[in-house]
Amino acid sequence: MAQLERILYINRMMEEAGGVTTAAVMARFEVSRRQVVRDIAYLRERLGAPIAYDEPQRRYIYTEPFSPLGQSNGHLLVLKAIVRSLAEAQGMEPILIDGASEALGQGLEEEYRVLERKITFRSPVQDWPDWQIFGRLLDAMKRGLRITLSYKDSKGSSSRRHIEALRLINYSSRWYLLAYDLHKREIRTFHLARVVSLSPIEGDWAQERFSDDELDALIEGGYGIFLSGDVVEVSFRATGWAAEVIATQTWHPDQQVTREGEGALVVTLPVTNLNEILSALLYYGPNVSPIAPPSFVALYADAVKKMQENLG
Repeated sequence: MAQLERILYINRMMEEAGGVTTAAVMARFEVSRRQVVRDIAYLRERLGAPIAYDEPQRRYIYTEPFSPLGQSNGHLLVLKAIVRSLAEAQGMEPILIDGASEALGQGLEEEYRVLERKITFRSPVQDWPDWQIFGRLLDAMKRGLRITLSYKDSKGSSSRRHIEALRLINYSSRWYLLAYDLHKREIRTFHLARVVSLSPIEGDWAQERFSDDELDALIEGGYGIFLSGDVVEVSFRATGWAAEVIATQTWHPDQQVTREGEGALVVTLPVTNLNEILSALLYYGPNVSPIAPPSFVALYADAVKKMQENLG
């Protein structure tokens, strides 16, 4: 991490002060000139930084704007805040929290360390799994074993599954397991907090069915965590305060947003599960309305009708 701190300092000085001398880096970090030259070579050769030596001023400069490291201190502060806040909320051991926080903080420049406690990450919903189950799952994945699990879905129905674990995913502060269901012969998503019990099947080895690229494409294919296999393009209109809020949000990297009259927005994005996007949009009440496809419009209308009936 010491090298990272030096590189961030070198980058910041070239951006903010117009250049940096080897003497300044040597004095600040108590390192040799050879080490500073190696750090600058790393920036130039590994990160592609457009660095040149300004002979008249005896300093290194950027010959053109270079931004990949421009916000690194801020990014590290955010990472530290996320790690510490989530770990403390779960009641993890202080030694683990401090160790992880210290490792991330070593790359921070000194001037930014005073801000560490001034940045906090909070999630309104925290839905943690049973950590014993989580640990057994990690052990089975590490050893490449198939798994038997008992599961209770969102409707309260219980089932017993034989699976091959593929990915652990934290989505909206909830943990999910992406797995191949050996009985249904398809990929399914399991909410880890609903797993009642889990056991590795000794001697029963999981197969390599999917490449990392295939799983990445499946996970990132559309909005939602409960993957149906079919991606549907959904469009909705937002007005009023909902339009103002949604204008700054990214629901999916491939979303398309267009402006309409009187501040309205039309958002179109790929969706893997219509019920998930339905739940998210109902939050905005009358300020959001569905546009397409017809199956989603009908699903939305049915949900609104049932809410009205529940009100009596």
